[in-house]
Amino acid sequence: MSRPVSADVQPAPEIEAQVAGEVAKARRILDDLNAENLLASPYLVSAIYYHDGFLSDFAVDRDTAAPERRIIGQISNMLSRDRKARFIELLHEIPAHSDPAGAARSAVPVAYSKIGGGLRTHRYAIDLFAPEGATVHAVSRGIVVLADRDWNPANLFSTTSRKGGNAVIVFDPAHDRFYRYCHMSTVQVSSGELVEASQIVGSVGHSGLNASQPGHGRHLHFEMNEYLDGHVRAIDYRRLRTMVRQWRSSSAAMDRDENVQGRTKTASARVLAK
Repeated sequence: MSRPVSADVQPAPEIEAQVAGEVAKARRILDDLNAENLLASPYLVSAIYYHDGFLSDFAVDRDTAAPERRIIGQISNMLSRDRKARFIELLHEIPAHSDPAGAARSAVPVAYSKIGGGLRTHRYAIDLFAPEGATVHAVSRGIVVLADRDWNPANLFSTTSRKGGNAVIVFDPAHDRFYRYCHMSTVQVSSGELVEASQIVGSVGHSGLNASQPGHGRHLHFEMNEYLDGHVRAIDYRRLRTMVRQWRSSSAAMDRDENVQGRTKTASARVLAK
């Protein structure tokens, strides 16, 4: 396997200025957090999403370090338990003012051929192998809190994660879960949008530093983090594998039931027509 591409950068005053500007923007939002500015900073959203301690050892002040992680790391240092709780509270208010939710269900993120992941690759994520261009679906009803669609390897600030590339994060208020979909080719939703389970959010691609290397595409990188009492914890790959397999089995069972119901209705209509 080829080695991961280095995320280090050449220091420059322009980079330092943009890092400082994004951190200052997040600070202003946190000082007056409300429904209107809640999702105005994708870096703040990412800082809320990442599990506790994710960037605790990252050198947020090192000028050669990945700038997007420096921004998120510095914002994370400003996030108290109460601030996280307020953010989640405001997220819950968004679907409360929308149309009533449909039937509760979970969908498979993508029609995959196999599942990869594990301690040697991802401790808190799985790779769902699927053809480039395959549709990516929302796991559950929720709110799109991040929609990065402009990944460009030459632009250090084109997305909030140079490694993840084009990505979508959806918050599921029914379970206080965040679902993150990465390395996408296209992103078909926008921040603040409400989505339903199985709704298309984008397509499989190979964006991001690592996935853009030859032979590293053709999969969807999938993560899930849970919020509880001011803390965010990551779900490990074993539980993720189990849940995705359960969702696929449930979806297959629902499809069979719908087919049976459809055939029954058709047969009944024929009888009545005679």
